[in-house]
Amino acid sequence: MASSLSFSPNVRNILPNEVLERFRILPLSIKKDKLCLIARRPLSDQALMELKGLTGFEDYELQLVGDDVLGEYINRFINGTLFNSEL
Repeated sequence: MASSLSFSPNVRNILPNEVLERFRILPLSIKKDKLCLIARRPLSDQALMELKGLTGFEDYELQLVGDDVLGEYINRFINGTLFNSEL
């Protein structure tokens, strides 16, 4: 697991769980006017348009991680343990 990732609690409810799983993304934080995400691959134009509609953000910072790492973080994010314990 990439223990250097730091998740901000202010992004906990920014996207529906269905979107996290469908796009295989996870919000990390908000920096100025930019939503920071982790993903396993770059996002398509369609995904970016949908994210803009859901969040209002037009600019994103993306950090790529392996699918196994992303899957574990998504599970912990959805069940809330990501914000309740250290990784």
